Amino acid sequence: MDRRKTWCIVSLLGALAASGAQAAEDADSAPFSLADSLAHGRFTLELRPRFNRIDESDKPLLTEGTTVRAIAGWRSAPYRGLRLTVEAIHTDHIGAKQFNDEGALFASAPYPLLPDPRYTGVNQVFAEYTGFEATRVRIGRQVVRLDDQRWVSDNDFRQVPQLFDGVSVVTSALARTELSAGYYRRVRDTSGNVDKLRLTLLHASWNPLPGQVLSAYAYFHDQADNGAFTGFTDNSYRLAGARAEGAVPIAGATAITYLAERARQNAYAGGDARIDARYWRLGAGVGDTRWTLRYDYEVKGSNAGAYGLQAPLTDFYQFNGWTLHFFNTPAPRRQ
Repeated sequence: MDRRKTWCIVSLLGALAASGAQAAEDADSAPFSLADSLAHGRFTLELRPRFNRIDESDKPLLTEGTTVRAIAGWRSAPYRGLRLTVEAIHTDHIGAKQFNDEGALFASAPYPLLPDPRYTGVNQVFAEYTGFEATRVRIGRQVVRLDDQRWVSDNDFRQVPQLFDGVSVVTSALARTELSAGYYRRVRDTSGNVDKLRLTLLHASWNPLPGQVLSAYAYFHDQADNGAFTGFTDNSYRLAGARAEGAVPIAGATAITYLAERARQNAYAGGDARIDARYWRLGAGVGDTRWTLRYDYEVKGSNAGAYGLQAPLTDFYQFNGWTLHFFNTPAPRRQ
């Protein structure tokens, strides 16, 4: 593997919200008429400029450049448990462009890849219903984040977030339990491309004791070309796993934290038969509200070198560190 050093320097990173805090938004539970719901809707604005510097040993030129994201939105007030959210997004380059933002030119471009292209279009657009007890139903284009975003996220480090078109249901009607399910038919990736897929997400969490969470999940990703770098004709997979995490107080605000997770990924809906790999992670630490010391160990498994565990819907920076040299687990070499 070539040496690669990547620095992404956030010079100005902020959100300007014309609507104020989200908590104040959700606290407004007074009933509205339809006209009031529209009249009392709230506008939001987010501006995110970022300067990037990427130095890669196998590229002759240095990537330097500033990108910016602007998201303008509107969210209606509740009307009989129903709310509407609409957002538009524009991403752009500021100043000279000394980088490659096209993934297709990753190998041939003299610049290291900075996958933040110019884009203008619809961002989140969804209707949300909360008329059922402790339950939320959301239909439309939306952000999807699960657990620590290891398997599904919006890849929000990129200027164009990854969003999903479909329906999701989350309920906490059962005591100390949260159940969620989602079904999505399209994904808008971080380059602004919209692709078809069939994605089913099932997730259950239970709090047996305060500060402790046990979760089980099953994800079914039916999409032959989903971004996994395997060379397979069909990369469709299913993933099933369980997770335990929590914090145990030991003195005042100081607590011991822990995490244990195990999962298995294999072929699904016509996926290549070689798709078969296990995953596990263990972590523990100690800290309080001001500091944390923690160690985690993660293993992404292999099918005897024929296949390495893949996570094409995840946030790569969060788990791969400050590198874009690889996005998915490479298959280990045979000895």
